[in-house]
Amino acid sequence: MSAPQPNPADPTAEIERHLKWRLLPSVVFIVILGALALTGFVSLRMRPRHPNGIPSDPRAMAAMQALAPVASVATGGLRLRAAMLGGEVADRAPDAQAIAAAAAARPVITSLHHRHMSEPRALAALGALELVTHEHAKAAQHFRRACEAAPHYAEARLGAGVALAVEASLTPEPWQSRALRLQAIAEFAMVDSTDEGYLAALYDRACVLRDAGRDVEARFYAQRYLMREPQGPWAQRLQHDVVAR
Repeated sequence: MSAPQPNPADPTAEIERHLKWRLLPSVVFIVILGALALTGFVSLRMRPRHPNGIPSDPRAMAAMQALAPVASVATGGLRLRAAMLGGEVADRAPDAQAIAAAAAARPVITSLHHRHMSEPRALAALGALELVTHEHAKAAQHFRRACEAAPHYAEARLGAGVALAVEASLTPEPWQSRALRLQAIAEFAMVDSTDEGYLAALYDRACVLRDAGRDVEARFYAQRYLMREPQGPWAQRLQHDVVAR
């Protein structure tokens, strides 16, 4: 007596037929899941790169030491930290000496970048030099390329944000100016709270939000800054220019 054949119209039989997976696809599926789980575990365990300083190149160090004592950048009231400029930079228009020192440093840093194309600190140094010489669009481009190589590079995020915000203040078209400010805000927001440049980024974020007309958010981030640093000249400026506005 032959075994009963499944009724083609029986929905249960159709479901059972679809559930009979072949062995190889099942094994491949399990291997893919295992690989994804391993990738996730490794990414959680890996520490992100947080570059700082400038590359240990004698010519680059000499260029930085010549520029840092005279460096300044017209930031429009924003805070800027750049290793190539010696740390936190004064907010004022650079004089002829600063511009000459930045111009002299550029071929040195450009050569360093060409020798070490994957070094984000060389790109950030170029961006800092271009801020001194008022080349804001080029500076933003170099800072952003540094961030592509090292997404947690606080100095590059801060520099890109300042370059974009200054460019916004010089742009006559309101829609384009606003778009640049929103891009700057996004760069400041990407600075990790554990980085040395976090407070500067938080300060700048509040100021540019104010300039973009987003006063509620500006006061929120200003208050967050004041919780971390309630005293000092920067805190006083935020209190006067953002919180009490």
